[in-house]
Amino acid sequence: MRKFYFIILFSCLSQISFAQQQGQFTQFMFNQLNLNPAYAGSRGIPSLQAIYRGQWLGFDNAPRNILANFNAPLFADRVGFGFGIANQNIGVMNTWNASMAYSYHIPITETTSLRFGLQGSLKQLSIDFLDPSVIIRQSNDPSVLDAGSNKFSGNVGLGVYFSTKQFYLGASVPSLYPSEIGFNLTAPRIAKESPHYYLMSGAMIPLTSKMDLKPSLLLKYVKNAPFDADLNLSLVFSKMVHAGLSYRFGGDGSGESIDLTLFYQAKHLGFGLGYDYTLSDIQNYSNGSLEALVRYDFIKERQDMANPRFFY
Repeated sequence: MRKFYFIILFSCLSQISFAQQQGQFTQFMFNQLNLNPAYAGSRGIPSLQAIYRGQWLGFDNAPRNILANFNAPLFADRVGFGFGIANQNIGVMNTWNASMAYSYHIPITETTSLRFGLQGSLKQLSIDFLDPSVIIRQSNDPSVLDAGSNKFSGNVGLGVYFSTKQFYLGASVPSLYPSEIGFNLTAPRIAKESPHYYLMSGAMIPLTSKMDLKPSLLLKYVKNAPFDADLNLSLVFSKMVHAGLSYRFGGDGSGESIDLTLFYQAKHLGFGLGYDYTLSDIQNYSNGSLEALVRYDFIKERQDMANPRFFY
């Protein structure tokens, strides 16, 4: 069991040092507020959403993410407002993040709009090296002397979001400046979380009267880390059921994962599931990753189901 624990801890530390430091979600096309503050209010309706992601099933203390957010248009859709709270647990590390987003809407035509977004966030990070499952090889290691401490940090982010009836394109940086994530302030080098840059795009392409093709793309960049991307291709049946397949670039060879996605919209409620089949070497120890999503739209009737903004 300890062998598995060190494998997962080493993998997580490698991810923090050399790759994406922020949690990533397979159902990114339904979770854009987490990445881009300009998305707030873009669907034209108030919406409440929650996501759970269990990564690398089969590992003890594997990454786990829980996220909940709300967003809505205000003042006749001139602005958008959103807020969210997220928790990420990786082994002995536990992170809470609270954020608030504001977007300003510039209508271009009746079905075309441009939004600019601003975000403020507050993060709490704690590392519990007092956990009995942790083995500290060097008892006087200065990096773990403050094991019981909590660290708070704040940040701001920016985003832009362009959308039409059948297309969207957004760019964002949720955290503009690096924030320290180390506890030992006397160390010569302190671990930092780097700014993450995102570019997102998607479209709704009619195939028949009851079936649409929906491609979605998410590009991710972090300084000193490999370029990363998620590509999803979904079929939408009767404007209600989304069945898709994703490919996540990265990993140590043929990619990070192949993902299955399924989303069902039933009046006010939407339900989504995602499963990642791991392609990297960690697949020998993991049963993949599982993700569940639920969304509630605060509207009386869905009178414009043909508008793809309801599906993003």
